[in-house]
Amino acid sequence: MTNHTRQEPAQFQESISPQQHVFVVLNPIAGNVNLEEVYRYLERFMTEQKWSYEFYETTGHTDLGAVVQEKIKAGATLVIAVGGDGTLSEVANGLVHSPVPLALIPLGTGNVIAHELGIPLNLDEACQLLIRDHKIRHLDVMQVGSRYFISHISMGVYSLIVEEIKPDQKRRFGRMIYLWEAIRKLMGKNSWRFEVQVDEQTLSVRASLILVANAGSVGLYALQWGQHISPDDQHLTVCIIKGRSIIAYLNLLWNMARNRHYLDENMIYLNARQKISIKTAQPLPVRADGDIIGRSQVEIQVVPAAVRILTR
Repeated sequence: MTNHTRQEPAQFQESISPQQHVFVVLNPIAGNVNLEEVYRYLERFMTEQKWSYEFYETTGHTDLGAVVQEKIKAGATLVIAVGGDGTLSEVANGLVHSPVPLALIPLGTGNVIAHELGIPLNLDEACQLLIRDHKIRHLDVMQVGSRYFISHISMGVYSLIVEEIKPDQKRRFGRMIYLWEAIRKLMGKNSWRFEVQVDEQTLSVRASLILVANAGSVGLYALQWGQHISPDDQHLTVCIIKGRSIIAYLNLLWNMARNRHYLDENMIYLNARQKISIKTAQPLPVRADGDIIGRSQVEIQVVPAAVRILTR
């Protein structure tokens, strides 16, 4: 692994300059890519920019947020997450309220945030974004305990599907594995009773899925969970899906494709600016940015404008 350092670490700049010291966090099992080719490309690209850089491979057993914070203290002026939404989320934990910006090179399966922010899925184009015209957006995050998440937190059918999909299946079949597992789950017509609190509003509802969206993108083509959901609008959208059959979900997909979510009688939307609580008596997994983080209940705090990220 290459580890380059400078005698004098560069200071943070609003734009990406030749004086960068870059900390690159790479998930070696993200997506279905040739890891050595990715390394060679990134080394060549950053050498051409005259950036000092350091690579760090994730293991799944390390507090990445703490690692990122240590590297910032040591002089890192740009942090790049190379991987999927889970990798991005873990890296972002070390950048909450930091002036140091985050960049994403998407190599995952869903790449929700990349779709949301218009970050290219192509390795070369994603790297070119670092040195060409770009913006810095201030992402809101979802806080659960001491951890932060960026895209979605869910309980119900979707979290059950993700819990049962193995990493090797994601690499072999890509996004299609989610569709296949969804069909299997929806054959059972499952729904559960949830107690939901959104800021000061409470309700008891029977639903097949409750999804808290900081990002609108489903991660599949141009489909969105709802209209006007944005990761930098200083609130979260709670999407409650009451439908539990394949027909109900096909109807939802049809309305999503036409951007007419409000016509779907099985959808409820609530906006949260402070906090969200979701509870159920059933041992349903809680999924957050690709990881299972608990069961049966989750308490979420809205943290606005928390992470700086490079976008188009």
